[in-house]
Amino acid sequence: MVNKLTILKLGGSVITKKSKALTFNRNSVEKLSNVIKKFNEPLIIVHGAGSFGHYYAKRYGISSKPTRSTKHVVKIRDSMQSLNRKLVEIFHQNGVNTFSFSPIYMYHNRKIPNIWKNTLKKSISFDLVPITFGDVLLSNNGFYIHSGDLIVYDLCKLLNPKRVVFASNIDGIYQNLDDNSSLVPIIKNNKNNLKFSKINYDVTGGIKTKITQSLKIANLGIEVQITNGLNSKNLIKALKGEHIGTLFIGDKY
Repeated sequence: MVNKLTILKLGGSVITKKSKALTFNRNSVEKLSNVIKKFNEPLIIVHGAGSFGHYYAKRYGISSKPTRSTKHVVKIRDSMQSLNRKLVEIFHQNGVNTFSFSPIYMYHNRKIPNIWKNTLKKSISFDLVPITFGDVLLSNNGFYIHSGDLIVYDLCKLLNPKRVVFASNIDGIYQNLDDNSSLVPIIKNNKNNLKFSKINYDVTGGIKTKITQSLKIANLGIEVQITNGLNSKNLIKALKGEHIGTLFIGDKY
């Protein structure tokens, strides 16, 4: 069952309006729920923070470096819990049986213990769709941000899925975001002289981190691609294995 598993990362740019703080994109999530309902295979969803968690993290300077600023951490966690509840509510209304797992309980010493493998497999066997999200986690040195992209990689090491799809608000990775014809269909390494743009509120590395994590996942022998989550037809094709967007090729291919 697990070797048929797909992990879908819903980027913050797909589920929120990243240019406007604390703004949920309900219309987009309604469409996503319809796509996910049609995808009749084992699935785990990880979602980003968008204009919720990133807004407070940037405002208070919270990052992957541990902090003991409890007051600020609470605001970030509350915003992420709120975003997750909004997502799950719409999924349930549209017949997608998501089951939310807070990452703060999944991690120990910055890793997901192996016991979670059985928990997630059991959830999927009951036709549930586990859903988790980038959040503030706890370490011996304080609280730190662990992004959704990093969680996807950790889940890949734990579960060895068949496929990972990163759903963004663009069609894939571009050589130049100002040139729509510069979509990069395949990336084997980051020697493409890619240009990057700065996106407001994103404190987890943005597209650079996404490329790095995608290549790391591909090097595990897992199919990885980035596609447009706002395009329902393309997203369902990507979930089913069609090359729609940017495909990442690892060393094992």
